[in-house]
Amino acid sequence: MNTEIKNILVPTDFSEKSNNAVEMAVQMALRHHARIILFHIVNNYYILDRSGKQVIGSETVKENAERAESKLSLIKEYIQQKHSSLEIEVRIKNENLVDSINDFVVTEDIDLVVMGTSGKQKLKQLILGSSSYNVLSYVNCSILLVPGSFKKYHFKKILFPVRVTKHLDDKLELSITLAKKNKGIISLLGISDEDDLLDLKNAYLDLQKKLYIKSANYTSEFLLTQDKAVQISKFSKRVKADIIILNYQDEESWKSIFSENFLKKIINKTEIPLFFLKPKITRKITPDYLNSYDITLPCPG
Repeated sequence: MNTEIKNILVPTDFSEKSNNAVEMAVQMALRHHARIILFHIVNNYYILDRSGKQVIGSETVKENAERAESKLSLIKEYIQQKHSSLEIEVRIKNENLVDSINDFVVTEDIDLVVMGTSGKQKLKQLILGSSSYNVLSYVNCSILLVPGSFKKYHFKKILFPVRVTKHLDDKLELSITLAKKNKGIISLLGISDEDDLLDLKNAYLDLQKKLYIKSANYTSEFLLTQDKAVQISKFSKRVKADIIILNYQDEESWKSIFSENFLKKIINKTEIPLFFLKPKITRKITPDYLNSYDITLPCPG
């Protein structure tokens, strides 16, 4: 997996949390010499009748697109007044969020999506799935979720949990890269329950050795727990971490209706940025329920 960050995508709805994500992306782009694409979605709504699919209120959609494009241009201008060397592009999309992002992954070779989050979610969101969780589940590249309340834009303390054995070398490479770019320290955290203790302990010790060989600045600790999400969140507060590097792989997905799986728990319980390392792929698989809603009229006769 390529962990280089050269193209950063930032979806924005012009809210405070989105503006915070934009600032995070700007600071990362400066450190990584990366390009930023800012985009906003203007929703289309349709009527389905005997003549086919028809857009409702096309003039309103056009006005909304023009207004959004103006706001994006103002954000771009503001950023480039402070950072003239930064490459920024702005785009408007009409698809749903996941499909829009996956299109960019293919057409613009996106390495990382930086997205603002609101923090703790309401019960309705936990049952139906938040935007953050849907993006994390179905987008085809790495995701950085940035809480709207988090205002630090450097990663001086990087938490690297070892909770599953997949993609550990990629996480190691990314963690070392971020540590170098931010002059930071890596906190290696082995975290396991009794079922997978041996495999994770061996993986943790192997990573310790690799960090030592690479002369990385790091600390290490191993915890035994039945609730990895809660303990990772608590540990991040104890070591005052600025970011957590995670595998996108879920656990206990059968419990997900009430946010009992790992991914939803870690999103809900953590107040710092979460970097989910995910292989970049070019295929799009979007569930039907994530697509735009249609208003269907009955056909006469």
